[in-house]
Amino acid sequence: MAKSLVVGQTNAGKTCFTINFADYLGINELKFTLKQPAGFSSQRTYQLQAAREELVSSRSHTTTEIQQVQLQLPVGKGKKELKLMDTCGLVEGIHSDRGIRKAMAQTLTKLRQADIVLHIIDLAKLSSEGIQKISELDLEIYNYCKVEKCYAVLANKTDLKVAQKNLSFLQEKLNQAKIIPISALYQQGFRKVKRFLLKNL
Repeated sequence: MAKSLVVGQTNAGKTCFTINFADYLGINELKFTLKQPAGFSSQRTYQLQAAREELVSSRSHTTTEIQQVQLQLPVGKGKKELKLMDTCGLVEGIHSDRGIRKAMAQTLTKLRQADIVLHIIDLAKLSSEGIQKISELDLEIYNYCKVEKCYAVLANKTDLKVAQKNLSFLQEKLNQAKIIPISALYQQGFRKVKRFLLKNL
């Protein structure tokens, strides 16, 4: 079964996307397999709203382990299966917390192992005080994945006013990647994400 990794900086919207994409596909109950950096696995089941309330937060590093959910994508009269993996958010430099450093190392290991990479970039964070810039971390992910992986950038938070201007900037700078504009919160652009996944399964 193909494995698709959701990767990006902390608070980019990775967990929100994972939960709401499962909702978009008609899943009423999320059964997460949790893979801890130490190698242990466990399972946890959530109703969708409970998952949003517990797992989605504006705090950095709410997700500190791989959260894997098995999805079925309808195609014709059949379905294709996919393991979608939510990950610990990445930051530039060395994090002061040892546990988070381990979780980020786990994310990078899974990045190398994944069949498909969905790289979430927060459009709202591409500009500050009138200056547009893509972080070095996002550029490193882009430069690796565009060569090594089946890869798409999910340009998140298209529901915000600043998004369209920053989307054009992102498309210009990351012009060798497939870029899909989305709102993880409002499930916008999910049809194109599903189409991309089905094409590459």
